[in-house]
This record gives sequence, structure tokens and C-alpha cells, in this order.
Amino acid sequence: MKSSDDEISFLLKKAIALSDLGRKIEAEALYLEVLDLDSDNFHAKNGLETLVSLSIPQWHFDMLADENRNKAFQKAIEEYVNKNSNVLDIGTGSGLLAMMAAKAGAKSVLGCEVNTDIAEVAEKVVAANGYQDRIRIVGRHSDRLKKGADFEEKFDVIIAEVLDTGGLGEGVLPSLRYAINNLAKSNATIIPSGISLKAVLIEAPKLQAVNPIREISGFDLSPFQQFRVSDTYKLINLKREPHKVLSDVFPLRSFDFKKLPKPTEFDAPDIEPLKINCTGEGQLHGVAFWFDMHMGPEDSYSSGPDGELVHWHQAIFFFENPIDVKKGQQINLETLYSDELIRFRLA
Repeated sequence: MKSSDDEISFLLKKAIALSDLGRKIEAEALYLEVLDLDSDNFHAKNGLETLVSLSIPQWHFDMLADENRNKAFQKAIEEYVNKNSNVLDIGTGSGLLAMMAAKAGAKSVLGCEVNTDIAEVAEKVVAANGYQDRIRIVGRHSDRLKKGADFEEKFDVIIAEVLDTGGLGEGVLPSLRYAINNLAKSNATIIPSGISLKAVLIEAPKLQAVNPIREISGFDLSPFQQFRVSDTYKLINLKREPHKVLSDVFPLRSFDFKKLPKPTEFDAPDIEPLKINCTGEGQLHGVAFWFDMHMGPEDSYSSGPDGELVHWHQAIFFFENPIDVKKGQQINLETLYSDELIRFRLA
């Protein structure tokens, strides 16, 4: 018994060390070796679970728990998918939407998932639910699919739930451009059919203290700013985060996913000027924004603070230098649109 305990202890220490070095495959092998010796070993089970969780973003669980999001997709899929449909699910994740399509009667479903660890699990999920005869999971990006090698017939329906909290950050525009030009039939249905962005000027003192980082508790922490990703938006939950709204909600751009804009690079964004009137007095820290997700001509769902879609929350873009504003003051704002990012400037 002592020899076995010593061996398990040695293997666990080595697995932890390899995990810390980022050598995931070797660490997994050692944890499995421990479980061969002791099938109930908590440390080995916990180590394996931790390794898996590090490769899978935890927002997947929040997304799957968003019942209204799931119902919205299921309703649209049941409306547009039939027995003659070949369906492409871009960013299939767990395979949930692909299985909704199969259940709705799709002739075939191809699910693309760039994260190979998730793709492997999605295959198991599909098999566990008995849809492996109609759903195929591919562990790569949809822009690497080739007709003849990966599919025989172009797709009648494209499902693309590749939306982040700010709408565009997961690459929905370039993904759909490639899919429409190379993978879809000319009359293909896109689910969702588009998004409309909305925004509001905001004071958010708690988060602004570290966006950018300056003085904290009387100490200059500005050198720590090198670890912050600048000139991008962040997630905010306006239901929970202390804030003050400084304007009415105003519209940003809408995107029809069948009529996509031309590609726009980060360094050469499309700039749209806006004039926004302040409805209150305070310090303008940034712009909070969200999207309405359109599921055809009739149904839309919002990720806004009072919306149905809860897991996305909202996005916020902080200005590097906030300004004091008064009620009735007009703010000249520039919105910078690129394919995968929305930014703002005080003009």
C-alpha cells in the first residue's frame, strides 16, 4: 500500500508540474495513470476537469443556460428547416443548435467548431442523442470547408450563432461572407437574419477606475496598464453594475446578414459621426451598447439591460479621458466600425 501511495503522490506532483508548464497532453496521461491505480482519486479527477475547463471558455455554460436564447433559435429553426434542408451550423459548440436542426427534420447537418476539444465532445453529444446519422462535426473553421471534400451539396440554411457581447467580436461578418460566397445556395436562409445595435452614454465610476488604470487606493498603478487590452470594449452587466445613464438610448448600425457590408479592417475603420444630447449631469466615462437579434422578419430579441437574452449582458467602451457633461449638452461622437470591433471617439 505504501509503495502505491508513493507512486500516486509522485505521479500527481509530476502531472501538476506539467500542467503548470502548459504540457496538457502529458499531464492528462499522468492523471489517467493515477486513476488506473485509484479510480476514486479526487486530485486526479479534479486535475483532469481543470485541464478540460481551461480549453473551453466558461461562457459556454452561461449561454446554454440562457433559455430565451435557446427558444429563439429553436423557433426559427423549426420555421425554416425542413426535410429537404442541408444545414451548416457555424460555431456549433455543444452541438445543441445542430441537433435542433436535425430534430426539425433536416436532411443533413454539418457542424463546424474551431476548438477541437469542444468538437470532440460535440461528437459524443450528437451520438448520445442518436443524431450521428445526420449530423457531422468538423473540428475546424468554416472558411476551411471545401465542396466535394467536406460536403456534396451547398447549404439551404446557415446557422451562425457567433455573436459576442458587442455583436461582431466573434467574427460573424467574415464567417458569413465566406459562407454566403462559397458554401450557401443563392436563396439560403441565415439564422439569425441580422442584428441591430443600440447604445447609451454612461457614467460607470467603479469600472472606470481601471479603464485605464491610474491611481488605486492612493497608489500609482499605471505601470500595470501594460496588461490591459486597450481600445476595445468589455462586458458589463448594467443590471448589477453601479452606473448613471447620461443620454437616451440611440441606434447604431444594423446588419442584414444576407446583405453584408464590404470588409473593413481595424486600421481603416468605417467612421460614422453622431450627435447625442445628454439627459443628465455627470462624468461621461464611455458608451454602453448591445444588440437586438433578428430571427426573420417578425421575431427580434434583445441583449439589452431589459432584454430577453441574458447571457450576453452588455458591452462598454471606455474613453481614455472622461469628460464632465451637463444636461442638454450635445456630445459629438464618432463610431468606428471594423469587421470584428466597434469603437468610439469623442470628436
